Amino acid sequence: MRPVLLEMNGFASFREATTVDLREVDYFALVGPTGSGKSTVVDAITFALYGSAPRWDNRRMVTNALAPTIDRGTVRLVFDLAGHRYVAAREVRRTARGGVHVKNARLERLADSGALGMPDDVTEVLASDSEVTPAVEKLFGLSFEHFLTCVVLPQGEFAEFLHAQPAKRQEIFVKLMGLEIYPRIAQAANAEAEGEKQRAGFLARQLEEFGDATERAQQVAQGRVATLEKVAERVRAVLPGLTKHDAAVTEARKACEKLTAERDQLGAVAAPTGLGELGKREREIITVGKLVDEELTAAEAADTTVRERLAAAPPRAPLEQAHRDHVELDETERRLLTTQALQQQHAMALSDVTTAREEAERLALRTRRTEEAMARFHLAAALRPHLQGGAACPVCGQRVTAIPGPLVTPDLETAEQARVRADREVERLRDEWTKMSRTEQQATSELTALTGRIAALRSVLADAPTLEQVSAALTRREQLEKAADGADTRLRRARATRASTEKAAASIRREVRAAWSMLERVRDPLVALGAPTLDRDDLIAAWTALLSWAATAAATRKTALSDAHERLAKVRGKLAAAEDQLTDMLATHEVNPDTRRPLTETAEPAVAAALERARQGVRHLIERREQAAKLHLRRQDAEQAHQVAKTLGHLLRADGFPRWLVATALDILVTDASERLAELSGGQFELIHDDGNFLVVDHADADSRRPVKTLSGGETFQASLALALALSAQLPTMAAAGAVQLESIFLDEGFGTLDETTLETVAVTLEELAARKDQMVGIVTHSSVLAERVPTRFAVHRDQRTSSIRREAP
Repeated sequence: MRPVLLEMNGFASFREATTVDLREVDYFALVGPTGSGKSTVVDAITFALYGSAPRWDNRRMVTNALAPTIDRGTVRLVFDLAGHRYVAAREVRRTARGGVHVKNARLERLADSGALGMPDDVTEVLASDSEVTPAVEKLFGLSFEHFLTCVVLPQGEFAEFLHAQPAKRQEIFVKLMGLEIYPRIAQAANAEAEGEKQRAGFLARQLEEFGDATERAQQVAQGRVATLEKVAERVRAVLPGLTKHDAAVTEARKACEKLTAERDQLGAVAAPTGLGELGKREREIITVGKLVDEELTAAEAADTTVRERLAAAPPRAPLEQAHRDHVELDETERRLLTTQALQQQHAMALSDVTTAREEAERLALRTRRTEEAMARFHLAAALRPHLQGGAACPVCGQRVTAIPGPLVTPDLETAEQARVRADREVERLRDEWTKMSRTEQQATSELTALTGRIAALRSVLADAPTLEQVSAALTRREQLEKAADGADTRLRRARATRASTEKAAASIRREVRAAWSMLERVRDPLVALGAPTLDRDDLIAAWTALLSWAATAAATRKTALSDAHERLAKVRGKLAAAEDQLTDMLATHEVNPDTRRPLTETAEPAVAAALERARQGVRHLIERREQAAKLHLRRQDAEQAHQVAKTLGHLLRADGFPRWLVATALDILVTDASERLAELSGGQFELIHDDGNFLVVDHADADSRRPVKTLSGGETFQASLALALALSAQLPTMAAAGAVQLESIFLDEGFGTLDETTLETVAVTLEELAARKDQMVGIVTHSSVLAERVPTRFAVHRDQRTSSIRREAP
């Protein structure tokens, strides 16, 4: 399995769409701060394939796959395997209650090995939903746990293969090397041995059923074949005479049947019910039709005449308009006289009001002046008692030399009341003048309008006929229209009568045609019997002629039928005698013809069938003797195959050959891993195994042997890495044909615990592994020294919202 493209959206810390493009990449590193999401990339690969991640500790829990506060997440992995390209994709959704579950999953194989699984790419769906993980396990040949052991080496599980129990390690080896085929072969061989044993027993029982297939039975069957061949020759000699008698019987029977059928056919001829009444109704409807046609012609002529007169008369609309104009002119002239008188009255009244208003205005002016003069006199009278000699006058400012006598005070209130009455009268007369002026103006406007309308009507009626002439023309047109309505009513009534009459006539004609059709249906089959030609002009006469002829012809057939029956009885007697003789011969030799059919048809086929059955019996006996010989040979083969399969199943039992192959493979693996560990540890350690348990030889401690669990963290990393690299290198040569090929390895642990020398050795080892181009190597590291030596680096960053990946330039 070699990843090509990884897409994440809403997965774990990658809240937004992120793509990791691994095309043309053999050796890469995921670098970045702790918690940035480096290991999440490895989790996404395993989740796309197996629906879980190594760090979740629970394969059924997928809550960690979805970023917080995100309702939907997707992971899509494009990968190559064994020359084909695949796509594994999963979608997770958050439920309304906050739970997380896998909504959709699919595994597809791309038709184009260079495609990337885009929507337009042609794919073959291999599995969907819950079937995806089993399909991936079958495709890889690795379970989820074995995949973590051999391909994705996550944090905390990097040394699992190193520390695994021998039984579990053997299980992994069987899967990786494809050795599970040998137990299956052993199982199949045992099943084959049991099957062959059962087959041999079954064949023995079948041979018991062939006890009747003897040479004596074959000779008896061949003797019956010879006898039946002679019977067949005798039947062929008798059949011509029998056939002649049978033909005579058939001819006589057909003659009787023909005469019987013709007699019955002629006797069934009968006229339809109500034929006489139909003729009477046809004559009556013809008479009524003529009268209706005459009335319709007269109504149409009357309607045409009155409509021609109406069309020649003056149109109604101009006459009615002229009549309305004459009437309106008379009314308008009368209104003009009345309006002229009113206008003159209003003009005179307006003149009177105008004179009265002017006089009231002059009176009001005089009263106002009188009031003002009295007011001044009243003021002077009020000031005079207060004058003092030698003092200044308060009005003119001159010195008062002599004090005048007192003045009589005028009646100022009376003057004011007179002025108020005069003002009120002016106001009243002004209002009255306004009303009278408006009334006079309205009368004048109406007078002008009436004068104009009269002029317009006189202009329109200048060349028009008089009112008397228009009224007379309207009266004449109304008379014509009334006459036209009457003619139209008469015409419609005549047409309705014609339609109903025609409908009744059509019904009668249909009945007549039906009677003629029935006559033709009755006569046509009788033409071959000599039916006469009928008169097509008289239905009753035609039916009468046909009935008379049919009665005569039926009597003639009855006489001929009696003679035909006598001849049939004679030829039947001859046929019965010949059939009895042939039947006795067939019964003697156990030949049973079909009694439901004539003996002339069944005798020869019955003998031929009996002869064929006898021949088949001979052939059947020969075949059964041959089958018995073949069954005997097959029984011997089954017994021999049982012994071979039994021996193979014993040799390939589960604790035999596969266990030896695993032990041999483990020797090869430990040898390679030991060399790599010596290189990584500077020659301090070697790796060996004892009955499946891994041990290290510590050359720095007098070559002591100790369990791998006693190694320190850094030493454990070195041993695990050496074992993982050896497994990746040796598996293609150790595995059986068709076993899984490990094309990728992903390391996510331990580089930070190594010293500089060991780190350099690890870096060189990984570079050499990736340089072979047949395996992808990916590492997750915090070590800048190691990361700088990796040709392709993906920098992983994380902000407050999401993680992101950027491919760094080399």
